[in-house]
Amino acid sequence: MSSTSVSVVVPCGGREREPRPTLDAIARYLETTGFTFEILAPQDETFGGALRRGVSDARGGVVVIVDPALPYPVSAIGDAVAMVESGATDIVFASARADFRGSALLRALLVPIVPDPRVHLAAFSSSAAKIVVAESRLVSRGVELEIAFLANKYGFRIERLVVGDGARSRSFGAIGGLAPAIAIRLANRRNAYRAARRCPVCFSHEVWSCAQIPGNVVRACRRCKCRYLNQFTDGESGQPVRRVLRAHTDSAPPSYESHSPSAREKTSLRRFNGLRRQLPLRARVLEVGVRDGSFGAIAEREYEYVGIDPASAAARHARARGLDVYCASLSSFVNTGPAFDGITLFHVFENMADPHDALARIKELLKPGGVLFLSTFDTEGLIYLFSEQKRMAQNFRTHLVLYSRSALIELLEHSGFEIDDIGPDFEYRDHKFLRHWLASHHPLLAPLVNAMLRLLPDPLIVSTGSIRIVAKRRAGMSANARAIRSVEPTHAR
Repeated sequence: MSSTSVSVVVPCGGREREPRPTLDAIARYLETTGFTFEILAPQDETFGGALRRGVSDARGGVVVIVDPALPYPVSAIGDAVAMVESGATDIVFASARADFRGSALLRALLVPIVPDPRVHLAAFSSSAAKIVVAESRLVSRGVELEIAFLANKYGFRIERLVVGDGARSRSFGAIGGLAPAIAIRLANRRNAYRAARRCPVCFSHEVWSCAQIPGNVVRACRRCKCRYLNQFTDGESGQPVRRVLRAHTDSAPPSYESHSPSAREKTSLRRFNGLRRQLPLRARVLEVGVRDGSFGAIAEREYEYVGIDPASAAARHARARGLDVYCASLSSFVNTGPAFDGITLFHVFENMADPHDALARIKELLKPGGVLFLSTFDTEGLIYLFSEQKRMAQNFRTHLVLYSRSALIELLEHSGFEIDDIGPDFEYRDHKFLRHWLASHHPLLAPLVNAMLRLLPDPLIVSTGSIRIVAKRRAGMSANARAIRSVEPTHAR
């Protein structure tokens, strides 16, 4: 097994001389770790210039930036390297206290995670260092704020490391950091930095990291209001759609299994009644994502039903109910019959890595005038907005992209569909599930609501913050047909 390669950069800006005692202490420590290492002490007229020169010359897989005065234990370098090398994070910012958050003013102007101005210790993966530090422009100590801003802009994950000690003086404060923060914002407005990876929905560059969840980063698009995972892939080998995770925990069972069969069947019946109003008897229907097969069991009584699901367990369960279901993804499914009159995707569209390819494939499977039934979360809805921060990890447990109402409308219209109906989506939930949800999220309201539930039917129809869209395929070319595909992949660094 090859050892970890580490580049330690000790930038010396201005009149600072090469800190020989610090370099010797770092070398003695790294010799005890088994790392393959190099120690660089670049000198320049400015701190920012020395920092960029050192990172440019670094050849290690992990790049560590160290204060020339070394006011913290030298073992903190090893701790920072271990965090990056484990794959749990891309960037490590050291801080003197575990509860450090930084100036509220700077966090409001720039990003939620800012470095501790008293502790000048940071570690980067090689790719993160080459991108973030190389794109920086400032020459003063404010470059540390710029690095934090660029790390958020480019979607790198940041974790903190508590070292306990720091410098006596701050490199910037709430007021002293104001000028660099404004300069960073103005430079970003002038497009002085490399553009971020585009939104996979609208291909806008106006994206930022809005949250960090276990093993991933959630990105948000200012233009289309969508939320999506920074790293994901779709399963093309008969496996459920999964995120690309690092240091992930075991996945929980699918959410629909937490609801009673009666609740799922009532929800499926409600969806089927909406389908019946749009399609004639004996029409050909494709369900993408059969889940427990309850919708297919109802639909196959009146329609020529076909279902597909990339999860082999779900496909086997549905076939056991006598349904015509195939274990396949939307892109790999081969339709051996005539085009479909209707296609349904109930909370499945969020699991597809490329919405443009998915809609193009759906259009191929639908006959002209065919109907698409789609239900998904709405990031512009009040329920989502009020619960976003608390349920961020839960929302992205299996989902890859969460869409806004406006983004879906634009996406469908550009893909050759005409919106026929749009409105809130309702589902049935049994009282047991509602009591458990209230006890865990709103314990103060639980006694009152539990008393009210005794007077209400079980299961109960509730709003989940989702929307349902009914769209018809237009005949001929898509409206406003244009090349909307990007030359480079939207998720390539």
